[in-house]
Amino acid sequence: MSLRVKKALKKLVAYSPDDVGFKIRLNANEAPFDFTIDEIRSLKNSKAKKYLKFNSVNRYPDAKQIDLRDLIAKHYKVNKNQISLFNGSDELILNLLLSLTGKSESVLTFQPSFSMYKILTKSLGMKCLEVPLTQNYDIDLLKTLAVLDQADPDLIFIASPNNPTSNSFVKEKIFQILTKAKGLVVIDEAYSEYANFSFIKSLKKYKNLVIMKTMSKIGFASLRLGFLIANKEVVNTVNKIRLPYNVSTLSQLIAQDYFLNIKKYKNQIQNVIHERIKLTERLKKHKELKVTHSDSNFLFIEYFKTKKLYNFLKTKNINIKIFSDKKLINNFRVTIGTEKENNALLKYLAIFLKKNN
Repeated sequence: MSLRVKKALKKLVAYSPDDVGFKIRLNANEAPFDFTIDEIRSLKNSKAKKYLKFNSVNRYPDAKQIDLRDLIAKHYKVNKNQISLFNGSDELILNLLLSLTGKSESVLTFQPSFSMYKILTKSLGMKCLEVPLTQNYDIDLLKTLAVLDQADPDLIFIASPNNPTSNSFVKEKIFQILTKAKGLVVIDEAYSEYANFSFIKSLKKYKNLVIMKTMSKIGFASLRLGFLIANKEVVNTVNKIRLPYNVSTLSQLIAQDYFLNIKKYKNQIQNVIHERIKLTERLKKHKELKVTHSDSNFLFIEYFKTKKLYNFLKTKNINIKIFSDKKLINNFRVTIGTEKENNALLKYLAIFLKKNN
């Protein structure tokens, strides 16, 4: 049988998640703290019982996610009608591409950055315009403004802090892009809790600003819960194609607990930041490694024997992230783990460097 594959997919390489069968997983930018037992217990409290009475698992979840949107709106001091929830940020990106690329059918991204912007754009047969970052992994403003003039992209995706480079972009450059762009500027704030900064306060000034958030990097990756905050016109447009019942009852319930008890979770985020500082300082003692300043829950490191290091650490049941992109083959990414996990990484890294340099 000859499959009638869409032309846009014929040369597209699928996103390939890493294996999960490692004792120490420092490859996927997950949070190191485990709230599973606490969340199971929270299902038994009075608020949860009341919620589950009307939203039991044999029923479809609340399609409008009213209770959760109320809590998110209160936390970020926006109107609940400015919020739309999705089954992870990937579904959110896809919905933006499907609904808000009606003029030039082109998208601007940066290189390197989160790969799903490019993969999903190309899968829909649209142009993906990539602007290389500067040598210190910041936005090249002159080149970016030139692309805005020439191509007038419908969407501009900016991940700040950026994945995989871990750093935040200069804010003033982003504000200049917001001023210049005729299309929507989508700021992906997946790691903003680790940077202590958000562009949400700028929503009133810039009507073309869209903020993406996720629960995945702060301890709840398995919920698959992402959301956008934007002006009502954007939200109403995206909601036209948002799939019904796209966020499960349990995901909504656990996310509600997060926003009801956010101080507890913020303490854990501060612990990650503390471990990030410690790990950075110790890694910098190895002259062979060049560690980029991080505002995220991971580090981006330059080293010329990355593949060999990766294979060595696998024998110690430690997984880090390496890249197939030729421009990144001398770099690797390490998620901030627990103190014990970070110490194990440092121990075996020191052994490897002693033998291989």
